[in-house]
Amino acid sequence: MLPFLGKSQDVATKADELLTAYHKQGKFTGTVLIAKEGKIVFEKGYGFADLNRQLPNSPTTEFRIGSLSKPFTATLIMQLQEKGKLNIKDPIQKYIPDYPKGDSITVEQLLNHTSGIKSITSMKEYYEKWMAQPSTLDNTISHFKNEPLSFTPGSRFEYSNSNYILLSRIAEKASGLSFSKLLEKSIVQKLKMKQSGVDQNDRRSKDKAIGYATTPTDSFSVARFNDMSVLSGAGAIYSTARDLYTWDRAWYGNQLLSDASKKLMLTPAKKNYGLGWEIEQVKGRTLISHSGSIDGYLSNFMRFPDQDVCIIFLSNYFQSKGPQICKDLTAIVFNEPYQVPKEKKAIVLNESIYKLYTGQYQMEKGPSLLIVFEEGKLKGKLGNQSYFEMLAEAETRFFIKGMDGDVEFVKDENENVSGVNLSNNGKTLSFKRVATTQ
Repeated sequence: MLPFLGKSQDVATKADELLTAYHKQGKFTGTVLIAKEGKIVFEKGYGFADLNRQLPNSPTTEFRIGSLSKPFTATLIMQLQEKGKLNIKDPIQKYIPDYPKGDSITVEQLLNHTSGIKSITSMKEYYEKWMAQPSTLDNTISHFKNEPLSFTPGSRFEYSNSNYILLSRIAEKASGLSFSKLLEKSIVQKLKMKQSGVDQNDRRSKDKAIGYATTPTDSFSVARFNDMSVLSGAGAIYSTARDLYTWDRAWYGNQLLSDASKKLMLTPAKKNYGLGWEIEQVKGRTLISHSGSIDGYLSNFMRFPDQDVCIIFLSNYFQSKGPQICKDLTAIVFNEPYQVPKEKKAIVLNESIYKLYTGQYQMEKGPSLLIVFEEGKLKGKLGNQSYFEMLAEAETRFFIKGMDGDVEFVKDENENVSGVNLSNNGKTLSFKRVATTQ
């Protein structure tokens, strides 16, 4: 065992302690798998895959993986190139003849997000109309094909789900198979990933995870609906921790691709993004990864090939603290400092204190914040959003119920409330009090 890696038993104990803390605090449900030097050293599920069925999460729970679908799609494209059925230097016009300016955009530029094509998920119509409606790939492409390019193709990086929707259609044209069948034939069956594939709205499985989310007014509910036919190879694949570990092992050999193709995929173009993979240096170690998020689900697949380490994170709770958890798990594996999150405990204040904080608050350049005291609860409303409840930790310090956020009231030299700071994910919004409602 390499000396800078934590001992396997220690890794398992520390990972379980960390994930248990996040789960108990309502910040994680899902499954994590950690492998070192070809062996699984930790795999465990937390919380429920399906609340109604009281089905617990496990290493064989099937999660939607969102944009972690993209490395699979890129691999299919590279396989087709190896078979001589396409070339990544080809203009996309060769496969989608009527695509505007398709003669100036290459397949490779779709793969590395340098095409300049607007992402369908950045368009307001996607959330208002398209995401919940069944669609063919051609119909989905029609939603964004006439949008102007954001920049000259190849000149810079801009992540776009539209790129991988186009790649899904190009893969179909080049192979003569549907994207779902191509994935099944070329990767899933080849690697015997029996619990992976393109998700379908009506897919039945005893191991299927339901995606959940919270809002300030709803502590825990089924996430909003996404029709899986819309995103295809950009974000419609499902898998398990065990299957994704099989995927990891395949990358150490030539089961999927030649060394030459893998080298192309793992060579960054712009912004540390290669062909379907992010490649970066973290504390002197090469990290190959991709994360994903789709309503109700989060995922992250992290490979440290030089150390033969793999960390797989899958969650069916959209507000899980995925990035921080993955950072902490990496620290555990490499025997580096990290912190187990401490649980916040609410206290009850005198009603008169709560009422001191009610009123209208305003950012210098940004939304307003209304704070009210109703039915014995202190609530806040940011702009036109729904109300959220604030629970007291101390007289001036609160946290937001059901969400990861902190509230700190500010007083002036006369001990009058003059403002409030809202903190979330390392960012703080500062508001000045402009009116009272007592």
